Amino acid sequence: MKIVAVSADDGGGAKQMVERKGLTFPVLSDPKGTMLRAWSRWDERQELGLAGTFVLKPDGAAVFFEDDGERFTRRPDARRLLEVARGL
Repeated sequence: MKIVAVSADDGGGAKQMVERKGLTFPVLSDPKGTMLRAWSRWDERQELGLAGTFVLKPDGAAVFFEDDGERFTRRPDARRLLEVARGL
């Protein structure tokens, strides 16, 4: 199982988040929203990324999604995510 985050911040901002939060997984930088748009996590009007949590199969198909909207501190329960991931 791999954990990866995508941030709308530039590379420096993504690196700061990793350091500030003590993250042990990579945070990819997507300041133009290319990947975020592909997953419908981009607000075109405000030009900003929207928070969301996905669990993906190795082939890229989503098996879990929770819309976290603009509340970047709100996330699904980690136990719930692990349960979904372990079921893959």
